[in-house]
Amino acid sequence: MQDIMQQPKMQAEYSKIKSEILSDNEISAFIKAHQPELSSDIFERDLATIYEYYLQRQKSKTGQSDVHPGYTPELLFVEGQVVVQYRATEATINLHKKLRAASRVQSIGMPKQLKNAQMDDFSQSDAGMTAAVMAVAQFIQAYVENPKDFHQGLYLQGPYGVGKTYLIGAMANQLSFDDIQVMLIHYPTFAANMKEAINDPSKKMDDVRSDMRTAEILVLDDIGAETDGSGWIRDDVLGVVLDYRMQNGLTTFFTSNFSMKQLEEEHFAMSNKGVEPVKAARLMQRIMYLSKEVPVNGPNRRLEAK
Repeated sequence: MQDIMQQPKMQAEYSKIKSEILSDNEISAFIKAHQPELSSDIFERDLATIYEYYLQRQKSKTGQSDVHPGYTPELLFVEGQVVVQYRATEATINLHKKLRAASRVQSIGMPKQLKNAQMDDFSQSDAGMTAAVMAVAQFIQAYVENPKDFHQGLYLQGPYGVGKTYLIGAMANQLSFDDIQVMLIHYPTFAANMKEAINDPSKKMDDVRSDMRTAEILVLDDIGAETDGSGWIRDDVLGVVLDYRMQNGLTTFFTSNFSMKQLEEEHFAMSNKGVEPVKAARLMQRIMYLSKEVPVNGPNRRLEAK
């Protein structure tokens, strides 16, 4: 190797590389900052490493593809040796945070656009949403500050399409960045899957029901839109889940077109067995313990978006 380096052509190339490196202001400042430890002998020995750093920075400046996309090189002097360390860029760090946060939100039957929902999407002009948005924002702050305490959820009640589901999706995404688990369930879809699972063993719903009982925060979207003629979903599924969550102080949210009074009297009380006010009242006591009713009004956002 020494013989090769003695050749005039190789010496000229070596001198050219060395000159390029030393003319770089950042590298010169790095060498100066680590004097006298970074001696000329160490510089000569680690020239290839320094040149690697130099080339990667040049590629980045000219828009060429990096060896390590999403990472930026950093020159370090560690224990008498010059080394290059690749650090994640801010964009890469934010992407990783977003992916980690997404894994904290579990959903069944929910709209795909909820993945991008943000609390900032609600403006002051959304007059009918003001009370609900404020209540959700206050809940987020209180929960993040004291996650071990019991926090009553919200029962967002209002017409179809006003933004109830989008708001709880934004809440879930916000909480996920604080590593808080949220389970979003479109309740009519869940109820239909539970009934299908009775005759179809391939539809395994026991794990879902178990997760609903123990989820850190559970959201049941569009409750009251499910069909349950026998009352089995009401009593043996929903009642059991909510009883466990009430007994263990687990936060639960609901959205519905029905008011709480309507949900009890016009939905839960009705079955093919007739009117069952006692069973309906028992279930509503759990919902009322777990959540506070908040009205949501406004134009149909789904129609406006068309």
